[in-house]
Amino acid sequence: MAPRRQPRLLWFAAFVALSVKACSGDGSSSGAEAGASGSSNGGADAGTSSARGGAMPSADTGGRAATSGGRSPASGGRESSGGSAGGTASGSGGKAEPTPPPDDELGAFPFTPSTVTRGGTMTFTNVGAPGFWPRRIEREPGDPACDYKDGTDTWGGHCCMTRHETGSAALSPFDEEMTLILKAIDVKQLAVYQPAEPGADYRRVSAWDSRSGEAQNLWFTQKGDGSSSFPGDLSRNDCVGYVMQEPLASCGDYFCPDDDGILHRGYSGSKLVVFLGSTNFDDAGVAACDGDGEGHPGPWVAFVASELVRDGGRKWNGACNCYSKTGSVGDGCGEINVFEVVMDDNDFSNREFASTGVRSYQAGHVGGAVCKASCRRDQFPDDVEVVDACAGSAYEHGPVLEVGGDTDGCPVWRRPDGDRYFFILLDEQQRAIQVGIVHPANVPAAMAELLPELPGSVSRAAIDQVLALRLPE
Repeated sequence: MAPRRQPRLLWFAAFVALSVKACSGDGSSSGAEAGASGSSNGGADAGTSSARGGAMPSADTGGRAATSGGRSPASGGRESSGGSAGGTASGSGGKAEPTPPPDDELGAFPFTPSTVTRGGTMTFTNVGAPGFWPRRIEREPGDPACDYKDGTDTWGGHCCMTRHETGSAALSPFDEEMTLILKAIDVKQLAVYQPAEPGADYRRVSAWDSRSGEAQNLWFTQKGDGSSSFPGDLSRNDCVGYVMQEPLASCGDYFCPDDDGILHRGYSGSKLVVFLGSTNFDDAGVAACDGDGEGHPGPWVAFVASELVRDGGRKWNGACNCYSKTGSVGDGCGEINVFEVVMDDNDFSNREFASTGVRSYQAGHVGGAVCKASCRRDQFPDDVEVVDACAGSAYEHGPVLEVGGDTDGCPVWRRPDGDRYFFILLDEQQRAIQVGIVHPANVPAAMAELLPELPGSVSRAAIDQVLALRLPE
């Protein structure tokens, strides 16, 4: 195993060098690129920069082969990997039978009254295609399996990467293990649902409620090994938090860093993440993750390939990671910025709006529009959540973004004022990703089976109804 470099600090702030459609509020598109994640998601050690010029170092692609060259030996003592839920997985990268859901509902949570909004969705369609991305594996220098790169990582350790092929068109690469990222947000309830197989009902596999403080099949870490406890209010510092399932994962085909905190099972296959939370807090009250000076107060929710988190042991490993296969923006193993407030102190930053973008090997960067510094929240009605930054107007119906196809304008979120349900639904059967924000006082009828009770299971019919939503309607 390549030696880890100390200190072991959070790395995501430096990793997401995003290309975004930067649109002004007056309807003119700048056509420029902006770093929608880099320094906006602070609390990291790794050379965060607001300049987004240089692409990541590209891999040595000489002599690529179409096969991965076999499995990587599992790291000592790790348990089964890649399960679709909190059960026993069937080997590396396999799907697992989800843990039977509890019969109880989490129950409706009392929320702080605020202006009632019409809700909003962004729907990504046509998700998934056969292709490949570079995968870091554990091999000795010169091993034939290192067919994508056989060299060094960012810190001089050995980097072996294989060309990982998939023939799936059903949500790939987002059908692989994924880890939830949370930063600078106050979470009050959290639930994750998954089906035992495509087309089945979704069952609750992870959960937490601040009223009881009890977690179900959940592992959380900001630094160190983490625990099954979840703090809920993450707005007091700018540490990046990682949410996974409680069981340990085996390395299997993945590289395995010396960091037990993130070596827990992600969520593979179809999945629904929903939480009640708030982004209302005093920016000045957000401390730096290391405790030295002021923190970076930009809220950030992301859903990323678990192997990307592991490639550098939470640090940005620019010379050896699965994020990109060409050195461009995110055309690799998969990363979704679900809700990101861009605060980089430049023309593309605005604390009152948030971005959503999907990136993978299929089509590179999809979505990720921002509302420039000139945008004002008061130029839009108080009851809207999602707006078109390029047109400078609110959407009448939730925008649709086809991966590899057309996009309905330049959708961005108005930063919510008060409590909201945030959700992201990734469904293999419909090959779709649905991101949404719902006011707790105005839950759509199509979501009544899910909200506000957060039950132990949700029927397939209800999942289809959620995917059909185009909020506002």
